[in-house]
Amino acid sequence: MNPIESLRTVAGHPIALPRTRQGSSRRLLPSFLFAAAFAASSVHGQTAAADAAPAKEEEEILVLTPFEVTSGGENEGYTAATTLAGNRLNTELRDIGSAVTVVTKEFLQDVGATDNASLLQYTTGTEVGGLRGNFAGAGDAAQLNEDTVRPNDNTRVRGLAAADNTRDFFRSDVPWDSYNVDRVDLQRGANSILFGQGSPAGIINTGLKTAQFRNFGTAEVRVDNYGSTRGTLDINRVLLPRELALRVAVLAEDEKYRQKPAFSDDRRLYAALRYEPKSLNRDGLLTSLKANFEAGTIDSNNPRMLPPSDAITPWFTNLNQATYNQYAAFDHLSGRPNHGQFRVNLASTGARNPAYQHNIGTFGFPSGRAGPTVFMSGGNQSMMVTDVIGAFVSGGLGSDGSVDGGIAALPDNGWVSLQGTAQSAINNGEAYSKAGLWKNNLLTDASVFDFYNRLIDGDSKREWQDFNVLNLSASQTYFHNRAGISLDYSREGYENGQKAVLPGDVRLQVDPMAVYGDGSPDAGLAVGGEPFSNGTKNPNVGRAFVSSNNAWGNRSLDTDREALRATAFVQHDFKDKDNGWFRRVLGLHTLTALAGRETAKSDSRSWQRYGIFDNAYYNLSGRPDQRFNGALVPAQVIYLGDSLLGRSLSGANLPSISGSTTITSGSVRYFNPTWNSSVSPGAAWQNGFYLPGDPNRNSTQAENPANYVGWTTTQLNIVDAEASAANRDRLTTHAALDKAQTESQAFVWQGKWLDNALVSTIGWRKDIAESWAFDMSPNDFPVSQDRGAVNLSPTYYKLPTVGQRVEVQSRSYSLVAHLTDLPFLRGVTEKLPVNVSVYYNRSTNFKPDASRVDIYGEPLAAPAGKTIDQGIRVETKDGRYALRVNRYETSNSNANSTQINAASIGNWMQLTQNFANVFQYNIRPWGYDATAPGQTANATDVFDGAAGIWEPMRYNFHLFANRPLQPGEILSPDGSWIVSPPLEGRVLDAVRTFQRAVDPRFWTAWRINTFGNFGPSTSEVTYSVPTGFAVTEDNVSKGWEIELSAQPTQNWRLLLNASKTDARRTNIGNENMREFMDLVAASLVAPEGVRRLHHYWGTQDVVTAGKNWFDGEGLVGAPGSEWRLAQLVENTTVPEMREWRVNLISNYEFTEGLLKGLNVGGGLRYQSSVILGYPPMGNPNDPTTVEYDFAKPYRGPVETNIDLWVGYTRRLSEKLNWRIQLNVRDAFQNKGLIPITYQPNGTVAAYRIVSGQSFSLSNTFEF
Repeated sequence: MNPIESLRTVAGHPIALPRTRQGSSRRLLPSFLFAAAFAASSVHGQTAAADAAPAKEEEEILVLTPFEVTSGGENEGYTAATTLAGNRLNTELRDIGSAVTVVTKEFLQDVGATDNASLLQYTTGTEVGGLRGNFAGAGDAAQLNEDTVRPNDNTRVRGLAAADNTRDFFRSDVPWDSYNVDRVDLQRGANSILFGQGSPAGIINTGLKTAQFRNFGTAEVRVDNYGSTRGTLDINRVLLPRELALRVAVLAEDEKYRQKPAFSDDRRLYAALRYEPKSLNRDGLLTSLKANFEAGTIDSNNPRMLPPSDAITPWFTNLNQATYNQYAAFDHLSGRPNHGQFRVNLASTGARNPAYQHNIGTFGFPSGRAGPTVFMSGGNQSMMVTDVIGAFVSGGLGSDGSVDGGIAALPDNGWVSLQGTAQSAINNGEAYSKAGLWKNNLLTDASVFDFYNRLIDGDSKREWQDFNVLNLSASQTYFHNRAGISLDYSREGYENGQKAVLPGDVRLQVDPMAVYGDGSPDAGLAVGGEPFSNGTKNPNVGRAFVSSNNAWGNRSLDTDREALRATAFVQHDFKDKDNGWFRRVLGLHTLTALAGRETAKSDSRSWQRYGIFDNAYYNLSGRPDQRFNGALVPAQVIYLGDSLLGRSLSGANLPSISGSTTITSGSVRYFNPTWNSSVSPGAAWQNGFYLPGDPNRNSTQAENPANYVGWTTTQLNIVDAEASAANRDRLTTHAALDKAQTESQAFVWQGKWLDNALVSTIGWRKDIAESWAFDMSPNDFPVSQDRGAVNLSPTYYKLPTVGQRVEVQSRSYSLVAHLTDLPFLRGVTEKLPVNVSVYYNRSTNFKPDASRVDIYGEPLAAPAGKTIDQGIRVETKDGRYALRVNRYETSNSNANSTQINAASIGNWMQLTQNFANVFQYNIRPWGYDATAPGQTANATDVFDGAAGIWEPMRYNFHLFANRPLQPGEILSPDGSWIVSPPLEGRVLDAVRTFQRAVDPRFWTAWRINTFGNFGPSTSEVTYSVPTGFAVTEDNVSKGWEIELSAQPTQNWRLLLNASKTDARRTNIGNENMREFMDLVAASLVAPEGVRRLHHYWGTQDVVTAGKNWFDGEGLVGAPGSEWRLAQLVENTTVPEMREWRVNLISNYEFTEGLLKGLNVGGGLRYQSSVILGYPPMGNPNDPTTVEYDFAKPYRGPVETNIDLWVGYTRRLSEKLNWRIQLNVRDAFQNKGLIPITYQPNGTVAAYRIVSGQSFSLSNTFEF
């Protein structure tokens, strides 16, 4: 059993280690074997030292090299004296001009912090997401998505971006944990001395525990009120006195949450070795060889910090629990009252349909209306193609017995449910909805679904992280640390992944369908009768459900990092020979040189859980041209609880997902349009779909659904990605390889002048970054190749030989003046009770992202950061109090923006090209090939409802017949539609003019087929987002940071930090992006131009290009609205940015008297009110005129949180010390919701969840 497997049983139950791909376990095996050897050594060390006293006085204290720092002694408190974060050498914090905060062991212990999620609420200018965090970090778009794979990465520093995660200043993907951490250094802002590349927000560096030359150990067990257990063991043993030491640490944590059944199981093993050979440590030489290794795995079903989107409440508040059948909901033809809730206009007159309901949309998670819907309840499934359209009526006959492709009594139809708030606002024409300002409302009533205590996913979601890290270091210093060199090496293997039924944005909906679609139009023949109302009663009507196509929650990332770094320094002190005034002016000077190479390789993949590959179903659905990830992806509907029909929504107490959610092969129900009757197709028949007196009621048997095979079943084979690694590869929807290699050179000079009163630091750095990238998706492969399955063979799936190259030079300058140490001021300052220092720091860095491209596929400049810090530091001469006040400005240029959804741009351009082809070349349903025999028709074909000839509605413009005919136009036989070839021609001319005006680089970059110069199409047009596509923006953060650390007495430690932050977004989109968006906007101005092109169907009531640009279809966004919103947020504060954050932490230890051994402490966390939006101004129906009223912001509430703890320490024996501590986090706080974004009308749209008060109890034994 390997050491990780042994750790799995610590809590008494085994935990399966997920594997994202074949070969992962083989890659980790050598690491585990290495770790096992360390573990065996530690066991031997414990046995051998069983009778030894803890730390003997004669044991030598560890001598540190200038290349390392460690946490101080027991009474260090919350104050650290030195850091490597200033210039890579052990430097006093008072001599550093950059903004560095050191978190000590004592601080971590007092507040109970173990990782980013539990620490960053307390530190200066930092934010972290999660249920215990201080922001959501989900943005402010219409649809909020949360990522549960790596919650510790959801951070923000100075309101800009997430900081880079490093361990011992090597970049790392591994989430840190305090079990093997000695200290945490937070560097805010760019610092090219540390990293010429990286996040401009800064770094969060963990200093790992090192082996010491003394024997000691610590064991800790922690439990909390949610049932979590955490056990850690840290043992240090001296193997050769003053020469060789080994340290081993183990973590076994099973974390539980208020949301059940959420959990996170963390298993880790860490070992560190130090060897300082005596033969090489003499005569001023100090040689140190160090190694450490960590292996671990995290298996989780992490909680969600956002409630579900609310698409259920309007069914009770607006629709009075109305139920529908699929034909009535789509009906805009018959003129029947209370029909067409899905339709805006009536076809007969073009007037607005009085029955239209803006809350109504397509049912469930839309994949394609010809695809199967899989209904699941309690682990049982049934499959059905609910909508009887397209190929499912294509066998319909005409009255003469020939196939005309339609059945008049089965007009357009479909299952419906409720939309999210954003799309409902668009449908209802709410003010400013076209500017993209409306968001989906989240559920706020926990009695409907208890999102505080239940994870809506149930047990259907999993995340995993596996990692192993090896660090090696060899250093040697000369002349008593006056010169030295250090060689450091790091190798890291890391992978994470997720499989989930539900996407990041979970929508809670309700099933309003009264019956299945297997009823008859004859039900409408009786007086007051309702067509199709005699269908099979839907057993799930009124039940709440969640839905997914299982394509958005499955992904993995495999990263390998390797870095080699050499650091050398030489130091000269002019005071060595004598202490004359001139030599004291010149002081001490240190020159540091660095050379390094860092390589990172990654393989990221996403896949859909289920797919269909049998050609039979594609042919049955009339979509032989579809890829496996196209319109026929199975849509899964999972019901929650009993029917709510006739009940109140409040108090529904819906459950989470339960039972199996696995879709299996089985029979699927569908409508078979094969003629199956002996009656003559031309015989007279009354079509009950229409009202008496309507000429369409007088029809023929060819239009009677009863004469066809009708509803039947066929076998449907489902391929499941979880069944095998081969299936997962086959169902891969996106795969990307990336490699980045950076070679760095740096020089740092630090001079300490005037008796160390003046400290100047200058750094220069050059980074040469090269990157290679390759990605692919099913759109890159033909349908004939296994339905577009990607080719993952190493001969194809590989990096290109030529990559991108970026060379950047960056500089840092820092000047610190210790005013009270200046020789010419000592006469005055020596009488002062404090030491005063002032400082100035300026530094830059960049992010070596050479793979990014703009909308035309052109390379983008690398993101670059710049920071200026200036302020004052005041410290009492006894060192008990230290105050630092810092004024900063940090900027980030060419950063990635999240304001624009790339898929929305590609989708709009793809639809425009596809339907321009359909209308220009009159392509019949459901294809897109204008060259296929029999696939094209005529520009004058017209809909005939009585005859069931509906195909022309697809490829010809059909206008409402509410105006006189114009030359060249044709009236439909029933008098309700006008076919207008002249109008269609003018629109198509405008579309082709626009498309030809688009920069040709766009079509190439997005892989959109233009068929020469927009000639006859030979296939459906698809798109792929360009590899590395990014929309850029600039960010700037300005503010103040105040840090006070104090130890008024030896027993009392105190820390206060405060930050005032103003972080804003500017310059969204580069020149090419603006050129493209302006071109589209200009093309949409003309009334009979591009805006009139239909994006789906030829009838006047369907979505057009103009509407889709600003309104979208509720699927992938509306690029025009997103772009307008991006313009509106220019120079506004970033989402959830609180102006002030203040933290106060204090702990007092009683060292004598009756209370000896007791410690009490607490923390106060204050956050000022937050701007969450602005009222819009301008024409509410014209997004181009909308502006924000910045004088009247919408604000969220002030937040104040209190943490308390009490502990007791007692020496149980000479060799054993015991400590117990109770921590109360968020004391006196109830569970609740905190607003994170507003609607344009001033109501709250979205909230994040607060868990409320929690307790943890830890027992620690030191020996």
